[in-house]
Amino acid sequence: MLLDISGLTLDYRSRGASTRILDGVNLYVERGETIGLVGESGSGKSSTARAALRLLDDTAELTGSVRICDTDVAAVDPRRLRRIRSHDVGFIQQDPRAALNPVRRIGDSLTERLVHVHGVSQREARALGLELLTVVGISRPEQRMRQYPHELSGGMLQRVVIAACLTTRPKLLFADEATSALDATTQAEVLALLRTLRAERDLGILFITHDLHLAAAYCDRVYVMHRGRIVEELSGGDLFDGAQDPYTRSLLSAVPTLTRVKEAIR
Repeated sequence: MLLDISGLTLDYRSRGASTRILDGVNLYVERGETIGLVGESGSGKSSTARAALRLLDDTAELTGSVRICDTDVAAVDPRRLRRIRSHDVGFIQQDPRAALNPVRRIGDSLTERLVHVHGVSQREARALGLELLTVVGISRPEQRMRQYPHELSGGMLQRVVIAACLTTRPKLLFADEATSALDATTQAEVLALLRTLRAERDLGILFITHDLHLAAAYCDRVYVMHRGRIVEELSGGDLFDGAQDPYTRSLLSAVPTLTRVKEAIR
């Protein structure tokens, strides 16, 4: 099992007060699976991914169990944790501008970890970076490698972040709204790429999204999150017709349809 989260609780403490963000979260991702995590903004989806990787500040208090590639994340030392983050897991963040250093060229973002952490030669790292930029649909990759993040659009930056995430061949991928900044055509291309990589590398994907139709069509299983708790687990194909929890049903009923849009603009 690539990811096994059991009873995960996250509290933030400040001045003697405590705010609960996650409350007993249970979920798992097997090899070759794409698992959806859906829910409204603020439900705890991104916090679940960050807590699993211990990407939290000092005011955070975690309880429960997180195992990544059969390793207890809570029990490892900082060196081993860095290795898990750099070798086993890829993290596509929701905001690509926050994921890239604004004063470093795109090529540096693609190659530095390969060279300094994985020991790949500069020449090999550059060749792989160019290849992946092409794969994710970036035109003129040679030129893009020399540019800075502010010179690229949000959609292009999102594709750069996906390429950078894939350079190290992770076993587990956290995709936090990974295609939200892309147009429909590019989104389809990136999703097809991730599906191909999943099949070729036996990759596991935790796919965090607001798009319920996308989750239903793309994910093998879907967890529905509300106020820091998992309220329901369904297969992707059963998301719309098989939901039993009242919150899941209310979430699905809020999804825009052509009929609702027409009624709203009359």
